[in-house]
Amino acid sequence: EIIYLTMDELMALYNFEFESKRLSQVRDVYCFNCFTGLRISDTSSLKPSNISDDAITITIQKTRANNTRIPLNRFSKAILEKYKDTIYEPLPIISQQKFNKYIKECCEEAEINTPITITKYVGQRRIDKTVPKHDLITSHTARKTFVTNSLVLGMKEMVVRNITGHKKEESFRRYVKIAEDLKRREMDNTWNKL
Repeated sequence: EIIYLTMDELMALYNFEFESKRLSQVRDVYCFNCFTGLRISDTSSLKPSNISDDAITITIQKTRANNTRIPLNRFSKAILEKYKDTIYEPLPIISQQKFNKYIKECCEEAEINTPITITKYVGQRRIDKTVPKHDLITSHTARKTFVTNSLVLGMKEMVVRNITGHKKEESFRRYVKIAEDLKRREMDNTWNKL
């Protein structure tokens, strides 16, 4: 099961006005990862020296890929600009455990609550559980959001894989299938209803 924010959900979260500075900062870091495809571990290690006007250049912690260049878009640039010349530059960072707790809170406040059914197996027994989407949002869903929305928006698979560093074809194919299914549903809901 790939949990991700649709483009509408992502933009609702990105534009949501939080009263809490803590939630606003967590939202900003989460959205930054949705716009760049970075893992939280890589965002946590970002330094101002990693950032140029149009890209981030870092060593990816998980794969140890040196000098990985990730292009910035207008949304990721706006988030970085918000924290420029502050004590948080380039981004405010907290522990992953607190981050995962707070991002659920952010998504709940922003009313990202589509019912999602998750299935797990205990031995031979199948257990289905339906929960609001905000309960399932974690730091890693930001990366999944980037991949899925990039494909839906038409970014070439090879480019997305290059940005995210996905090595295994089979793990990446799941995202492609989701993007294709979404495109098919959209076509059915628009042109095929005429």
